[in-house]
Amino acid sequence: MRNRTSSDVLSSSHEFYVRMATGEELTDRLRELRTSLEALPEVTEPPKPMLRILGSARTEQKWNILLAYFLDPSQPHGFGADLLKAFLDKAGQVTDTEIEYYHRDIEEVAVETEVTSPQDNRLDILIRTPAEWFVCIESKVDASEGDRQTHRYIEDTHIGNEEKTEYPEDGQYYLFLSKKHAPDSSADGFADLSWRAVVEAFQTELNLSHGQYPERSVSQLEDFLSTIITVTNMEEDDFEQIQKEKVQLLSEYRDDIDELLEAAESLRERSIEEWPELFRSQVDDDIWTDEWHTRDDYGKYGCIFRDGWYRDNEDLAPTLDHNETRGGRGIRLHFVHLIRKQQSFSEGQLTYILRSPANVDLRDEFNRLYNSQKWQDQLEPLLDEQGISNKGNQRDYTKKTYEVDQSGLPESYFETLAVAFEEHLPVAEVIDEILDEAVANVKDN
Repeated sequence: MRNRTSSDVLSSSHEFYVRMATGEELTDRLRELRTSLEALPEVTEPPKPMLRILGSARTEQKWNILLAYFLDPSQPHGFGADLLKAFLDKAGQVTDTEIEYYHRDIEEVAVETEVTSPQDNRLDILIRTPAEWFVCIESKVDASEGDRQTHRYIEDTHIGNEEKTEYPEDGQYYLFLSKKHAPDSSADGFADLSWRAVVEAFQTELNLSHGQYPERSVSQLEDFLSTIITVTNMEEDDFEQIQKEKVQLLSEYRDDIDELLEAAESLRERSIEEWPELFRSQVDDDIWTDEWHTRDDYGKYGCIFRDGWYRDNEDLAPTLDHNETRGGRGIRLHFVHLIRKQQSFSEGQLTYILRSPANVDLRDEFNRLYNSQKWQDQLEPLLDEQGISNKGNQRDYTKKTYEVDQSGLPESYFETLAVAFEEHLPVAEVIDEILDEAVANVKDN
């Protein structure tokens, strides 16, 4: 062996201090991250608007139906023509196109959606007082104007089945309704109106109402306005703003977080190879007895089983070799901890499951007995006491997920596994009896 020189010593010392400095830098950056997170206020997500619940928050047709409903004085919302007048007045203010209507006739206005002309031009919303005036509305949520769409509406000789000549020229109005910064309409005859203006008009009307409108209708309108505000980016609620700030922190510290996750994954991969020894080093000798075993194929499966839980494929005799269980008769019954899942270390989760993967008659009989009232009466109190889920399906019978202290990995994982093992011991006693009965029944048949 070559003797170490002074340069070797200096090189080693340099590497040590580089690693130490790098570790200190990472710690400092993570402290900065924690400080930034703690500075953000805690907020809860607000209730979802109805359209979002229905998956239609950006569906143009649903917006048109709702807008037309609130604009229609004949609908039973209790707003009468107030919202319609507020809408028309706001449109006139914003677009410099004063929409002249007679207040005495406003209650007789008809409001329709998807009105199609003989030339197959379909208006999103049509507001009209026959032979006096009409307002054609083309609305957009996310989409832009179709090919010459507004031009075609202007050039069309009809609105629905009525000829436009039945209306005076100064009583024909066209509105293009879209997000504030979206492209305007292409036809000169259309005036451009934003959804922001609609929200402002309706909110002003509600603010001046002094409780005169039905509460349910007010709630429905506010729900619709909330969807408009969110989708058109008029403003961000506190929850969304905080989430965006957190995502910005994630972007800034992404490399540091990835480095930590890679470290956790490295520890997990090494622990997979040695998990039986690491686990048994955490279990008291009076608990881990000779009747308990770990699978001899050390690795990702994480199997823990008791004498008699593995039965061979020949005559259902107890075996410790899982290979002897494979075939049409043998069974494997064991507890598994999912160390093969990355989240066991990266998220600090240990999942402990009673599982039987063999699809054979013996498992069917075991499953029948397990779910019988006789054995459930014994199992349920034990499972409830420890907060263990009673699955009872063909493959998985019980399940519990434990939180692992990530700061103590890998030792803390196996400390937690020892806790899971001990908590399930009373359950194992009952499982032992069920399996014995199942084996006897299958052999008798």
